[in-house]
Amino acid sequence: MRRPFPHRRRPRHHGPPPIGQRAGRLASSAQRVRRLGRAFNPVEGIPHPFPSLGGPAVDLTGEATTSPVQERAMRNLWWDGFFAECADVIWLQYFSLYAVALGASVGVVGVLAAISNLVAALALWPGAVLAERTRRYKFLVLATGGGPGRFAFLTLAVVPWIATGNKALIALAVATIARSLLGNLAMPAWGAFAAEFVPEGMRGRYFSSRNFARQVAGLASAPIVGFIIYRLGGLSGWQVAWLLSFVLASISSAFYFRIPGESHFGVTAPAPEPARARQRSVVLRDRNLLWLVATTGFFQLSVMIAGPFFSIYLVERLGASTAWVGISYAFMPLAGIISQPILGRLNDRYGPKWLLVVSGLLLPIAPWLWMAATEPWHIIFINIIAGVMWAANLLATFNVVLQIAPADKRPTYTGWQQAGIFFASFLGPLIGGFLIAAIGFKLVFFLSGAGRFVATLVLWRMVSENAPEAAAGLPKAAAG
Repeated sequence: MRRPFPHRRRPRHHGPPPIGQRAGRLASSAQRVRRLGRAFNPVEGIPHPFPSLGGPAVDLTGEATTSPVQERAMRNLWWDGFFAECADVIWLQYFSLYAVALGASVGVVGVLAAISNLVAALALWPGAVLAERTRRYKFLVLATGGGPGRFAFLTLAVVPWIATGNKALIALAVATIARSLLGNLAMPAWGAFAAEFVPEGMRGRYFSSRNFARQVAGLASAPIVGFIIYRLGGLSGWQVAWLLSFVLASISSAFYFRIPGESHFGVTAPAPEPARARQRSVVLRDRNLLWLVATTGFFQLSVMIAGPFFSIYLVERLGASTAWVGISYAFMPLAGIISQPILGRLNDRYGPKWLLVVSGLLLPIAPWLWMAATEPWHIIFINIIAGVMWAANLLATFNVVLQIAPADKRPTYTGWQQAGIFFASFLGPLIGGFLIAAIGFKLVFFLSGAGRFVATLVLWRMVSENAPEAAAGLPKAAAG
């Protein structure tokens, strides 16, 4: 049988390849390793947290895009997030256990969580109004959540010295409400101010880097504080933990204080009253905002009808121990940490809406896989998938809000979107508890995934990345 191409013969190599060829392969491999290292470097192309270690901040074209003042602001905001997360994770992970140690029942803890979400939703609107009327974003943050709001941690530390029994529980409720109220009064101003000094073409990578730092801080501080509480024992261990959280929160506020003021970034005085009234009507007519609030709110509602009950299902139906609950949960933030640099680049290259839609269409897989899980170790793989997708979803949502909002209406847009999230977080567990009692865990998990999928499809179709002033048919100047 003749060969089809007899004139084509493979060259025969005897011995090792030439030195030049081997050097080329090694150089190519080293180049691939360097590209991979840059891809997973959480501070690549943004102001380095340590100025002496990093180069200039660049956009995806390789051109410098930031001034020294912007770099100083972004660097301080990065460290603000790191220390704030160290303090906040202590609250999120241990507040419920502390309340139980002071005599609260599980029902009381649930009521406190519901009240916290409701207060957060109600606080966002006055926070947006204050931010837009004053344009003193930095001052508002430090005068609310970044200042007096930090004393909620200190209040928890002194409760055993000033109250016992029901009075101690009332003190816990006051601290919870104060922290939620002041923190969310600050949120619209915080988002608007951050958008002033973080360039749009760098927001994905910068905020993914900041989220990376926050997740690392949370993973490190939570077990350390747990060990402190265990080692010291009794209420004194809790008091040391809350004092530590107060110190960490204060360091966070000190870094935020170091951010240059609004005047350095061209933030002007508020517009005259007639112009503000006209802009308010623009917000109410902006279909982008209304659809974004509706779809992200429904998405969060779908999440929360199942989210609080996954741990219960893991223990009661899959036979996991409480230790295994913590182990399996740890894979979610770990997956988010590893994927953050890649997600930031995807956000900057393809846009936040693209990332929001892709993550939203993949997140329903998580509750549907819970339906198929039969062993506790199966949850590890589910949480790895969920960790990556949630990191993408949260990063993209924040950037979509900044992208569709006019510069002078960012507080209102942030406030509306976050209010929808908190109202959904308040209603979701109440609806989910009723549904689980009526139809069981697995059907609720299915409905959770289906709701996420539908909400994302509607967002894909109805929410545009165009500026709202263009959709409203108004000149650019009407929105500042």
